[in-house]
Amino acid sequence: MKSARKQIRLISVILTSLILFQSCRVYHKEHVTLDKAVEEGKRVKILTKNGIKLKFKKIVHSDGVYYGIKRVKGNDQLNLIDPNSIESIRLHNKTMSIIYGTGVGLLISGVVLSVIFITTWDGPNLDFAPVSFPN
Repeated sequence: MKSARKQIRLISVILTSLILFQSCRVYHKEHVTLDKAVEEGKRVKILTKNGIKLKFKKIVHSDGVYYGIKRVKGNDQLNLIDPNSIESIRLHNKTMSIIYGTGVGLLISGVVLSVIFITTWDGPNLDFAPVSFPN
């Protein structure tokens, strides 16, 4: 029974770690123009004047019109972007996304492992075999 519990704990720690290391996206604080976003070809986060947040894989410019490319169920979808309704455009910060994703995952995994270790620890094993001395 104890070995089954240890296996279940190990599996739960592994699954928790995998979930925590899922990617998150961090965007630069600086705002850029539509032309700069097209030039960079990175993921973007657009905030409209209505307060709606739009996220696109990248922005393309074709025939004087801007389109945001979004992946939906494995297919790329073009969405028309109205430049007059944009309040801000922020580019994806790949470096900080990696650092935050890994750092937060490591921190939370460490806390989870520590809690599991502390709650299951039975203390030091101080069982000594009795010593018999000849008379």
